[in-house]
Amino acid sequence: MTSQDTTPFRNYKALLFDCYGTLIDWERGMLDTPSVRSLLSQDGAPDEQGLLAAFSPNEVRVQAATPGIVYDDVLTQAFTDTTRDLGLRASEEDARAFGNSVPSWPAFADSADALKRLSEMGLKLVILSNVHNAGFAETRKKLEKGFAFDQVFTAQDIGSYKPDQRNFEYAIRRLKELYGIERNEILITANSKLHDHEPGHIAGLKGAWISRLGANMGVKQFDHIVPDWEYATMKEFAEAMDKARA
Repeated sequence: MTSQDTTPFRNYKALLFDCYGTLIDWERGMLDTPSVRSLLSQDGAPDEQGLLAAFSPNEVRVQAATPGIVYDDVLTQAFTDTTRDLGLRASEEDARAFGNSVPSWPAFADSADALKRLSEMGLKLVILSNVHNAGFAETRKKLEKGFAFDQVFTAQDIGSYKPDQRNFEYAIRRLKELYGIERNEILITANSKLHDHEPGHIAGLKGAWISRLGANMGVKQFDHIVPDWEYATMKEFAEAMDKARA
């Protein structure tokens, strides 16, 4: 990682986290489901990265076309569409099992400790995620170790999915109402360039990119989107934030 000017880190009061891809290893979680392992074992199936590359645009399309459905239904439909696109075989039960897999997705090893450290700095830790409430209720048990998120804003509550600007404006408005935090005091902390950094910039927010080695969905093919800061892991980001605010 190259040297970065982190002086502005002193001025932030809230960190707006994407969860899946940033704190939770959603790609490994998806790939390890029995539904996906079954697909990958079939003749003519792509490799893991190829499957993710096929799945991601289907997920984005379903979210944009049907913003009011809950995330487990998004996953179910996107799985079905991807299976069809690739000419593979899967049952409705396979699709539904994949849709219900969010609680099984693992946290990145550094997430919980880094979040606790950031919370101890007095920062508001806020989730803005394309997830349903029941799914995140299970996820948060893997992350909240000695701290609690200050707010959780889900796609289910907002009624739309990122990168829709409504999600960002909702979070910005609520942080102002709840804590008096201004737009320029909020830092996006996320892995996805597509879902978070590009729309965040449109909303007037700066961002720290947690690049996560090997990340595919929302990252590959989006090299033209350049976040304001870059860190390979949450641990590196927390260390930089701590040093800047010391």
